[in-house]
Amino acid sequence: MLELVDLDIEQLGYRKFISSWVYQGEGGSFLVDPGPACTLDKLYGALDKLGVQTVDWIFLTHIHLDHAGGIGHVTERFDTARVVCHQKAVSHLVDPERLWEGSVKVLGDVAGIYGRMEPVPADRIVVTGHVDFESGVEVLDAPGHAAHHQCFAFNDLFFAGELFGIFQDLGDAVYLRPATPPRFILEEYIASLDRMAPHVDRKICFAHYGAYHNGAEILQMAKNQLRLWVDVVKGHVQRRGEPDMEAIIADLIAEDAVYARINALPEDIYKRERYYTVNTIRGILDYIRNNV
Repeated sequence: MLELVDLDIEQLGYRKFISSWVYQGEGGSFLVDPGPACTLDKLYGALDKLGVQTVDWIFLTHIHLDHAGGIGHVTERFDTARVVCHQKAVSHLVDPERLWEGSVKVLGDVAGIYGRMEPVPADRIVVTGHVDFESGVEVLDAPGHAAHHQCFAFNDLFFAGELFGIFQDLGDAVYLRPATPPRFILEEYIASLDRMAPHVDRKICFAHYGAYHNGAEILQMAKNQLRLWVDVVKGHVQRRGEPDMEAIIADLIAEDAVYARINALPEDIYKRERYYTVNTIRGILDYIRNNV
């Protein structure tokens, strides 16, 4: 049984944004991305309602605070759970101080609302390409959104983290936005998407937000978006010099029909997406400055 757990943050007005995935089966149970420290009560309440008394594995797609900020607390509550993360994430889980300082620098007051990450005991952390759970979980290196990003393929499920960006199912269409905070490297990101191609013939389980049945479609959409956004931002800089964020967003809406569906989002989600679009553009600007 697979369940999506909403980890809404009322203080930030976030809904249908941060989530955790919970799986229960014959081989036990696992969590994917337990979320920030400030939503632990929501996570624990959902697990209690689902009858989850033990957690065998915690899979981290990456260690940004909105995905893994609560990991230290969760490993205290479920004291036999093992944590699967990228090799580049291990030192930050054992000693989160540098991660916290970097998060405050990038996120400001939002980091304070997410809450500090508590350390994870080193002997609870596993770095592997395969987890022996039921039919097996493939752990797939997928840098792009972050250097320590990875995805998980299990049965007919693909836990994508932010590999494909930010997703919303609009019913008759989908909204997708790249998530490219600095340090973004286009070639590295495209290479990760290409490597995932053999694994996405599954239900895609997004970190932000929900699920979609056609992985091949989403993968191609994400590749097209990355290239298009780099071209649009580069063209803007070449024409105007100093970047104007509002003008760049207008250009993106005009050129990218998928992103243009931002205008169909509910008002609160629209405002959040406009805000985080700027972070995406900043990553692309950083890439352009270093590669032109």
